[in-house]
Amino acid sequence: MGRMSNPLTLLALCLFTALAPAAQESELSQDAVAAEAVKEEHVLTRAVVAGASVSDGFGLGNELATSVKLAHVFEAICLKDGADFTPLGDSRFFMDPRGAGKRIVDASLKADATCFIGIDFLFWYAYGSKSEARRLQHLELALSELERLKCPVLIGDMPDMSMALEGGYMGRPLITKGMVPSEEMLVLLSKRLKAWVAERSNAQIIPLAMLLGKIKSGESIEMRGLRYEPEELPTLLQADNLHLTTTGSIALCLLTADLLVKSQERVTQADFLFDRSRSATRLKEIAERVNAEELVAREARKEQRRRDREERRKARAKEKESGEQQPKD
Repeated sequence: MGRMSNPLTLLALCLFTALAPAAQESELSQDAVAAEAVKEEHVLTRAVVAGASVSDGFGLGNELATSVKLAHVFEAICLKDGADFTPLGDSRFFMDPRGAGKRIVDASLKADATCFIGIDFLFWYAYGSKSEARRLQHLELALSELERLKCPVLIGDMPDMSMALEGGYMGRPLITKGMVPSEEMLVLLSKRLKAWVAERSNAQIIPLAMLLGKIKSGESIEMRGLRYEPEELPTLLQADNLHLTTTGSIALCLLTADLLVKSQERVTQADFLFDRSRSATRLKEIAERVNAEELVAREARKEQRRRDREERRKARAKEKESGEQQPKD
């Protein structure tokens, strides 16, 4: 005769069987609520402005007398309450594009970014002293990094920056001919980027190539009632023909804002200030605030160094006094 099952065990099994679907349903419900909460967050709640020296505000300090980043320019043109733009630009991106790109995406994920604005993120993957084949390989590495992001991704394409070979920064161009992809390679890079974006509902291209093309050809630029006349287009670039002036930075941010309005359901024209003059005024005010904050931080660092020196002086004096009090043989 077989051994009878323990009645308590049978009861526990029945209870588990009855409660398991309810528990699973509860977990699914919590996941759905969490997903819905993320979905309900506004795109601009935790936007990151990521890339190389343009994103890092290279040269803008010369005009605004402080270290203004492209994220500050976005802040100047944005009217949306609760919007935040975190600067993740790196002027040393060119030294190690793959490492810099990974660090930036890691930081974006850690910040739980609701939007990734990578205006010049791809630049040094395509440009730099490398073979033509390596340019395509590096672009694939960049795209694989961006695939880790689930938030909306706005990524700048790769314009022809050969004009920078004629530019001057401290008497010489910032890039050499060997750093510039060939026209054929730029076409291949652009084609690959477009194909990648077409496969993803969360990705959009910021048309830098179009913007720079218009600057070179002298065409006007229009968006949402704004117009940049051909004669003023050269003022968008610094003397190095590689980086943007404050006027150019505002134009580029407004172009990106226009793309956000077109591509993101919950972003409206009212979220941005499509007014060049008022945007410039707001940017100057932000620069003054940043400058004041930097002065406070600088004084705090100076005071901390003073305290550290004083602590070291006291430690040396105490050590000396202790040594003098040691009994002698």
